[in-house]
Amino acid sequence: MPGGLLGTTYLVYVDDSGDETQDLLTALAIPATAWAGTLLAWKKFRSWVARRFGIHTNTELHALDLGTNSNVGRNQLPGLKPGDRNQITDAAFRTIISTAELRVLTVFAPVAAGSGNLYPRLVAFVEEFCEFHESHAVVWYDGTAQNLARSNRAAHRALRYSRRVLKDPMGYDSSESHLIQMSDLIVHSAHHAVLNDRGNGPADSYLREHAYLKLLPTVDAPGHVWPGGIDAAGFPCFAQRLGIRDYPPKAR
Repeated sequence: MPGGLLGTTYLVYVDDSGDETQDLLTALAIPATAWAGTLLAWKKFRSWVARRFGIHTNTELHALDLGTNSNVGRNQLPGLKPGDRNQITDAAFRTIISTAELRVLTVFAPVAAGSGNLYPRLVAFVEEFCEFHESHAVVWYDGTAQNLARSNRAAHRALRYSRRVLKDPMGYDSSESHLIQMSDLIVHSAHHAVLNDRGNGPADSYLREHAYLKLLPTVDAPGHVWPGGIDAAGFPCFAQRLGIRDYPPKAR
Protein backbone atom coordinates (compact mmCIF):
# COMPACT_ATOMS: atom_id res chain seq x y z
CA MET A 1 0.00 0.00 0.00
CA PRO A 2 1.61 3.30 -1.08
CA GLY A 3 2.18 5.90 1.60
CA GLY A 4 1.95 4.00 4.87
CA LEU A 5 1.14 0.82 6.75
CA LEU A 6 -2.36 -0.56 7.15
CA GLY A 7 -3.97 -1.19 10.52
CA THR A 8 -1.30 0.25 12.79
CA THR A 9 -0.94 3.09 15.30
CA TYR A 10 1.34 6.01 14.49
CA LEU A 11 3.18 7.97 17.17
CA VAL A 12 3.34 11.47 15.70
CA TYR A 13 5.83 14.22 16.60
CA VAL A 14 5.11 17.78 15.46
CA ASP A 15 7.33 20.85 15.10
CA ASP A 16 7.18 24.17 13.24
CA SER A 17 9.44 26.45 11.22
CA GLY A 18 9.19 29.55 9.05
CA ASP A 19 9.95 33.25 8.93
CA GLU A 20 8.16 36.50 8.19
CA THR A 21 7.07 35.16 4.78
CA GLN A 22 5.90 31.61 5.48
CA ASP A 23 4.74 29.15 8.12
CA LEU A 24 5.26 25.37 8.09
CA LEU A 25 4.33 22.47 10.36
CA THR A 26 5.66 18.93 10.03
CA ALA A 27 4.38 15.71 11.56
CA LEU A 28 6.85 12.84 11.80
CA ALA A 29 4.69 9.70 11.93
CA ILE A 30 6.33 6.58 13.39
CA PRO A 31 4.48 3.25 13.42
CA ALA A 32 4.34 1.80 16.93
CA THR A 33 6.15 -1.29 15.69
CA ALA A 34 9.06 0.85 14.44
CA TRP A 35 9.24 3.25 17.39
CA ALA A 36 11.93 1.46 19.42
CA GLY A 37 14.10 0.85 16.36
CA THR A 38 13.78 4.49 15.29
CA LEU A 39 14.84 5.75 18.70
CA LEU A 40 17.74 3.29 18.81
CA ALA A 41 18.96 4.41 15.38
CA TRP A 42 18.82 8.05 16.47
CA LYS A 43 20.71 7.34 19.68
CA LYS A 44 23.43 5.58 17.68
CA PHE A 45 23.62 8.66 15.47
CA ARG A 46 23.90 10.91 18.53
CA SER A 47 26.68 8.70 19.92
CA TRP A 48 28.55 9.13 16.64
CA VAL A 49 28.12 12.93 16.87
CA ALA A 50 29.44 12.84 20.43
CA ARG A 51 32.53 10.84 19.48
CA ARG A 52 33.26 12.80 16.32
CA PHE A 53 32.41 16.36 17.34
CA GLY A 54 32.30 16.34 21.15
CA ILE A 55 28.60 17.23 21.35
CA HIS A 56 27.08 15.41 24.31
CA THR A 57 24.17 13.12 23.56
CA ASN A 58 21.95 15.14 25.93
CA THR A 59 22.65 18.43 24.12
CA GLU A 60 19.64 19.52 22.08
CA LEU A 61 20.39 19.15 18.38
CA HIS A 62 18.55 22.13 16.96
CA ALA A 63 18.36 22.62 13.21
CA LEU A 64 19.06 26.35 13.46
CA ASP A 65 22.52 25.52 14.80
CA LEU A 66 23.26 23.28 11.81
CA GLY A 67 22.51 25.77 9.04
CA THR A 68 25.57 26.68 6.98
CA ASN A 69 24.34 30.21 6.16
CA SER A 70 24.42 31.41 9.75
CA ASN A 71 26.69 30.99 12.73
CA VAL A 72 24.18 32.42 15.17
CA GLY A 73 21.66 29.69 15.97
CA ARG A 74 21.24 29.09 19.67
CA ASN A 75 25.00 28.93 20.19
CA GLN A 76 24.69 25.41 21.59
CA LEU A 77 27.12 23.92 19.09
CA PRO A 78 30.22 26.13 19.43
CA GLY A 79 33.32 25.44 17.41
CA LEU A 80 31.61 23.66 14.52
CA LYS A 81 32.76 24.48 11.01
CA PRO A 82 30.25 24.64 8.12
CA GLY A 83 31.61 21.33 6.83
CA ASP A 84 31.05 19.76 10.26
CA ARG A 85 27.46 20.96 10.26
CA ASN A 86 26.91 19.50 6.81
CA GLN A 87 28.26 16.14 7.95
CA ILE A 88 25.95 16.10 10.96
CA THR A 89 22.91 17.14 8.91
CA ASP A 90 23.60 14.56 6.22
CA ALA A 91 24.11 11.81 8.79
CA ALA A 92 20.91 12.86 10.57
CA PHE A 93 18.83 12.52 7.41
CA ARG A 94 20.47 9.24 6.45
CA THR A 95 19.42 8.03 9.90
CA ILE A 96 15.86 9.25 9.41
CA ILE A 97 15.41 7.57 6.03
CA SER A 98 17.02 4.35 7.27
CA THR A 99 13.66 3.48 8.84
CA ALA A 100 11.51 2.87 5.77
CA GLU A 101 8.24 2.92 7.75
CA LEU A 102 8.57 6.56 8.82
CA ARG A 103 6.25 9.04 7.10
CA VAL A 104 6.40 12.83 6.94
CA LEU A 105 3.38 15.13 6.59
CA THR A 106 4.06 18.85 6.11
CA VAL A 107 1.64 21.76 5.67
CA PHE A 108 2.41 25.28 4.46
CA ALA A 109 0.93 28.77 4.47
CA PRO A 110 2.39 31.95 2.88
CA VAL A 111 2.05 33.92 6.12
CA ALA A 112 4.42 34.87 8.90
CA ALA A 113 5.53 31.93 11.04
CA GLY A 114 3.10 31.33 13.88
CA SER A 115 0.28 33.36 12.36
CA GLY A 116 -1.17 30.80 9.96
CA ASN A 117 -3.11 28.65 12.44
CA LEU A 118 -1.72 25.57 10.73
CA TYR A 119 -2.18 23.06 13.52
CA PRO A 120 -5.86 22.22 12.75
CA ARG A 121 -4.90 21.69 9.11
CA LEU A 122 -2.03 19.40 10.07
CA VAL A 123 -4.29 17.39 12.39
CA ALA A 124 -6.83 17.06 9.57
CA PHE A 125 -4.00 15.84 7.32
CA VAL A 126 -2.96 13.21 9.90
CA GLU A 127 -6.61 12.20 10.30
CA GLU A 128 -6.99 11.78 6.55
CA PHE A 129 -3.78 9.77 6.32
CA CYS A 130 -4.85 7.44 9.14
CA GLU A 131 -8.37 6.99 7.78
CA PHE A 132 -6.98 6.01 4.38
CA HIS A 133 -4.71 3.42 6.03
CA GLU A 134 -7.25 2.23 8.60
CA SER A 135 -4.81 3.29 11.30
CA HIS A 136 -4.74 5.55 14.37
CA ALA A 137 -2.40 8.21 15.76
CA VAL A 138 -1.33 9.81 19.03
CA VAL A 139 0.30 13.25 18.78
CA TRP A 140 3.10 15.00 20.67
CA TYR A 141 4.13 18.56 19.77
CA ASP A 142 7.00 20.91 20.58
CA GLY A 143 6.02 23.40 23.27
CA THR A 144 4.67 23.52 26.79
CA ALA A 145 2.93 26.92 26.89
CA GLN A 146 -0.63 26.81 28.23
CA ASN A 147 -2.12 28.85 25.38
CA LEU A 148 -0.53 26.48 22.86
CA ALA A 149 -1.91 23.49 24.73
CA ARG A 150 -5.43 24.97 24.71
CA SER A 151 -5.44 25.76 20.99
CA ASN A 152 -3.99 22.37 20.01
CA ARG A 153 -6.43 20.55 22.27
CA ALA A 154 -9.32 22.42 20.67
CA ALA A 155 -8.21 21.26 17.21
CA HIS A 156 -8.35 17.63 18.35
CA ARG A 157 -11.70 17.99 20.08
CA ALA A 158 -13.19 19.49 16.92
CA LEU A 159 -12.70 16.14 15.18
CA ARG A 160 -15.60 13.73 14.97
CA TYR A 161 -15.99 11.11 17.71
CA SER A 162 -15.05 8.36 15.27
CA ARG A 163 -11.74 10.09 14.69
CA ARG A 164 -8.47 8.29 14.01
CA VAL A 165 -6.33 10.81 15.92
CA LEU A 166 -6.77 9.65 19.50
CA LYS A 167 -6.61 11.56 22.80
CA ASP A 168 -5.65 15.17 23.33
CA PRO A 169 -2.21 16.19 22.01
CA MET A 170 0.65 16.36 24.50
CA GLY A 171 3.29 19.10 24.67
CA TYR A 172 6.96 18.32 25.03
CA ASP A 173 10.09 20.38 25.63
CA SER A 174 12.17 19.67 22.54
CA SER A 175 15.34 19.49 24.62
CA GLU A 176 13.90 16.39 26.30
CA SER A 177 12.77 14.53 23.19
CA HIS A 178 15.04 13.09 20.50
CA LEU A 179 12.03 12.50 18.25
CA ILE A 180 10.85 16.12 18.46
CA GLN A 181 14.40 17.08 17.48
CA MET A 182 14.12 14.79 14.45
CA SER A 183 10.94 16.66 13.47
CA ASP A 184 12.73 19.98 13.98
CA LEU A 185 15.43 19.01 11.48
CA ILE A 186 12.83 17.95 8.92
CA VAL A 187 10.60 21.01 9.14
CA HIS A 188 13.54 23.44 9.18
CA SER A 189 14.83 21.80 6.02
CA ALA A 190 11.33 22.01 4.51
CA HIS A 191 11.38 25.73 5.26
CA HIS A 192 14.64 26.14 3.33
CA ALA A 193 13.41 23.96 0.48
CA VAL A 194 10.43 26.30 0.04
CA LEU A 195 12.62 29.41 0.35
CA ASN A 196 14.80 28.13 -2.48
CA ASP A 197 11.84 27.08 -4.60
CA ARG A 198 10.12 30.45 -4.18
CA GLY A 199 13.35 32.40 -4.66
CA ASN A 200 12.75 34.10 -1.33
CA GLY A 201 16.22 33.48 0.16
CA PRO A 202 18.45 33.54 1.92
CA ALA A 203 18.00 29.80 1.92
CA ASP A 204 20.45 27.14 2.93
CA SER A 205 20.99 25.16 -0.27
CA TYR A 206 22.68 22.36 1.63
CA LEU A 207 19.60 21.78 3.75
CA ARG A 208 17.49 21.68 0.60
CA GLU A 209 19.68 19.57 -1.66
CA HIS A 210 21.15 17.19 0.90
CA ALA A 211 18.48 16.97 3.55
CA TYR A 212 14.79 17.57 2.94
CA LEU A 213 14.79 16.35 -0.66
CA LYS A 214 16.12 13.00 0.53
CA LEU A 215 12.64 12.42 1.93
CA LEU A 216 10.79 13.08 -1.30
CA PRO A 217 8.87 10.12 -2.72
CA THR A 218 10.62 7.42 -4.70
CA VAL A 219 9.05 4.47 -6.49
CA ASP A 220 10.00 1.94 -3.85
CA ALA A 221 9.82 3.91 -0.60
CA PRO A 222 7.65 7.03 -0.67
CA GLY A 223 8.67 9.48 2.01
CA HIS A 224 6.20 12.33 2.12
CA VAL A 225 2.55 11.45 1.96
CA TRP A 226 -0.30 13.06 0.13
CA PRO A 227 -3.64 11.24 0.45
CA GLY A 228 -5.80 11.56 -2.61
CA GLY A 229 -3.07 11.57 -5.23
CA ILE A 230 -3.21 9.16 -8.19
CA ASP A 231 -0.12 7.91 -9.98
CA ALA A 232 0.29 7.30 -13.74
CA ALA A 233 -1.02 3.75 -13.37
CA GLY A 234 -4.17 4.92 -11.61
CA PHE A 235 -3.19 3.74 -8.14
CA PRO A 236 -3.36 5.93 -5.02
CA CYS A 237 -0.05 7.65 -4.39
CA PHE A 238 1.31 10.22 -2.00
CA ALA A 239 3.22 12.97 -3.73
CA GLN A 240 3.05 16.74 -4.09
CA ARG A 241 5.49 19.44 -5.13
CA LEU A 242 8.15 19.32 -2.40
CA GLY A 243 5.85 16.90 -0.60
CA ILE A 244 4.08 19.77 1.17
CA ARG A 245 0.32 20.25 1.41
CA ASP A 246 -0.91 23.64 0.18
CA TYR A 247 2.41 24.32 -1.53
CA PRO A 248 2.73 26.09 -3.85
CA PRO A 249 0.04 28.53 -2.73
CA LYS A 250 -2.86 29.08 -5.08
CA ALA A 251 -2.90 32.32 -7.03
CA ARG A 252 -5.41 34.83 -5.72
